[in-house]
Amino acid sequence: MLTAEEAAARLGVKRDTLYAYVSRGLIGRQVALDGRTSLFDADEIASFRSRRRRAGEGELGTIISSRVTSVNDQALLFRGRDVSAMIADRVLFEDAVNWLWQSTQPWPESEHPDRQTATRAAVKAQKTLPNRAALIDRLRMSVTVASAFDPLRHDLNESAVYSAGRQMICVMVDSLPIVSPGEKSELSGSVADRLWPRLSSKRPTAIRRQALNGALVALADHGLASSTFGVRVAGSVRADPYSAVHTGLGIIGGSLHGAASMDVHDMFVAAEMADDVAEEVGRARRRTGHTPGFGHMVYTTQDPRYGAVMAQVVDGWSRDRRLATIFEVRDIIQARSDELPNIDFAVGALSYLAGATSDSGEAIMAIARTAGWIAHMVEELNEQPLRFRPKARYVGRRDDPGSK
Repeated sequence: MLTAEEAAARLGVKRDTLYAYVSRGLIGRQVALDGRTSLFDADEIASFRSRRRRAGEGELGTIISSRVTSVNDQALLFRGRDVSAMIADRVLFEDAVNWLWQSTQPWPESEHPDRQTATRAAVKAQKTLPNRAALIDRLRMSVTVASAFDPLRHDLNESAVYSAGRQMICVMVDSLPIVSPGEKSELSGSVADRLWPRLSSKRPTAIRRQALNGALVALADHGLASSTFGVRVAGSVRADPYSAVHTGLGIIGGSLHGAASMDVHDMFVAAEMADDVAEEVGRARRRTGHTPGFGHMVYTTQDPRYGAVMAQVVDGWSRDRRLATIFEVRDIIQARSDELPNIDFAVGALSYLAGATSDSGEAIMAIARTAGWIAHMVEELNEQPLRFRPKARYVGRRDDPGSK
């Protein structure tokens, strides 16, 4: 660790400039045991110095201090609690969210008038969409409707934001159309219980519902992913929580983010019908430009969420012949690659085995990640507003006014 004087010297700047970098989130700072002295990681200072020299390459390097989630090769932690252990212990998604938010507020009951009113309006709005409408579009509409029915949506008090977050998640789930013919729309039960009939027409066992719950817990937050960073920017300009979640929903729709499990699901469907599974895996790689469900830009070893969720998927469908197809696809890829399966592989397996549509994994992630977005928004509300304002270095055409 370096003192402030040493860090400033290595960067070739004054101490005031160093602390300006800290306030802008470009460099992290730790406090020594005396509670006063600032310490800086030497490797981080060297990396920041290198990025400054490579500014023309277009890399945006930003460090944001956070107490929400720790992402590393050893474990994914929600406020110090191991997420894989939470999944193995069958912690309900709602309880995991309460832990993530450090909040004891109750979730709105099914008969809560505000929840019922917003849900009925969202269901009515959903009926205006074509049957082919993607689940992510339906979720965006539900958030819009929930926002319109919340007259206190601009209240940025911490408890008010958490209350809006709970309301949003409930409306997002309960307004989705029931897939199973004749199945009654229930507003009671856990989030996973209510979400299942809106994704699959197959009647679930308890362990299969638990697998869906585990996926929700695993996807609730993952540090500063692109969508979460966008939500923090929205929080920085003091957007209301519904608008902030809309920011995340827009970004999560990218094929390299929330929709990643869709390619895994489609690969399993094609492999099941193929005479040559390896050929279908090859087609999937050519079509997407990568191996669906493998590798990760953050983890250098195994994505810890994969094993936790996949264990429950295997338990839920242990006698399903399609599980052999999933294992065959996994083994074919691992025989030719050093990359390891990630959470998208497990969620794609879940949606495939559950008989859900291929975009169900994206919907699961959007609903779950709303919890993480709300946690980061609340944290951002305690920071100085408008702190995210990168400077643009113009590299375009420069006409000479004198030549005209």
